[in-house]
Amino acid sequence: ECLCSCYKYHLSLFSNFTSIVLSQLRIQSSQLSFIFVSKRMAFLKAFAALLIASLVLVHFTYALQEVINSKPPAPSPQPLKPIDCTGSCKTRCSKSSRQNLCNRACGSCCRTCHCVPPGTSGNYEACPCYFNLTTHNSTRKCP
Repeated sequence: ECLCSCYKYHLSLFSNFTSIVLSQLRIQSSQLSFIFVSKRMAFLKAFAALLIASLVLVHFTYALQEVINSKPPAPSPQPLKPIDCTGSCKTRCSKSSRQNLCNRACGSCCRTCHCVPPGTSGNYEACPCYFNLTTHNSTRKCP
């Protein structure tokens, strides 16, 4: 409904302006040469193009507002479930030859990522954050 009234308003402005311009140009038309007439037509074409562009812009603005307003609000983020890093890392490092070092690194990674991949090695796809953490030397940090 608002969009239709906006179109009607722009069309009435265009028709009023066009009639004023044409009446002013008709008064002087007896004195005009062919060059001025072509300039007048060029002006009217340019004005019509600008009016159409503004109508299209108004239309897409209203359409975009409707799309934005029709989306349901995003759900609030759920707090992360606490993970037992100690137990998970103990399982992860159970077959390591250096269990203290493994548990320390795993615990640091677990606190950062809030997850530990299952099993004693591999399975990094279950926790990509754990896999992507690196040391200062650009080596993988997490066991």
